[in-house]
Parts: sequence; C-alpha cells; structure tokens
Amino acid sequence: MKIYVGIDIAKPNHFAAAISQGGEIILEPFKFTNDADGFQLQVSKLESFDKNSIIIGPPSTAHYGDNLVRYLVAEFYQVCVLNPIKTCQICKNNIRKTKTDKVDTYVIAKTLMMQDDLRFIVFYDLDMMDLILRPWGVFVRKP
Repeated sequence: MKIYVGIDIAKPNHFAAAISQGGEIILEPFKFTNDADGFQLQVSKLESFDKNSIIIGPPSTAHYGDNLVRYLVAEFYQVCVLNPIKTCQICKNNIRKTKTDKVDTYVIAKTLMMQDDLRFIVFYDLDMMDLILRPWGVFVRKP
C-alpha cells in the first residue's frame, strides 16, 4: 500500500499530512519547523511506515523547501517535487473553497496520488540545485 505525504511549504514552518492510496487519512496534519529539528520531527512521524511505500510531495516553492528536500533524499525517502500549478488546480476544484495550511496538505497529497508518472529527486538533482548561474554564464557552487 502506498502512502502519500503532502507537505505545505512555508518560510518558518511547514505542515504535512499523509493519506493511503485509497484516500484514508493516515496522519492528521501536523506542523513542523523549517530546520533540522522540524525535519527530524517529520521523519519520526513516518518511521512506523515502510519507507519504500512512502511518497513525499512538496510543491516547488522557490527555495523554502530546498533544505527539507535535501534532508528527505539523504534519508532515502522517495521525494517528488510537484508543480504548484497542479496543486492550485486541485484547490480550485475543492468544493469547500477552503484555504488553510492543514487543508492544503491533503490537497497536495491527493495531487501527488493522481500523478500518472512521478519523477523522484535523486542526488544528482541535489547537485544541480547547488549550482548558481551567474549573469555572465558561469556556474559556481553555492557558498
């Protein structure tokens, strides 16, 4: 059984929730900080599940989720960064039209579940994220 974890990314804090492939709520939305302690809290909530059955899907949100994605990939979780336009479309189809971080976690998890093909982040992708294109066209590593 697959477990889909939706994460609503923000600057100081993130929210996460998990659903089964049948849509059953596995983990109620919870808040965690955008730092190592918060990342560890999230992983601790997922430890009781088989790591190979978990698919984590934060939407791409500038740089706010980069450290979390790196942490999860380093912990060997399957992470698929979602296009935020796709999650926005699902939100618009939501009957309640409710917009809260907790509700968004479910929407993100459902968006992840509905994808036909998932592209998981690998270490090579993390290396590419470390590169910055300078205006004169030279790639350099982030300091």
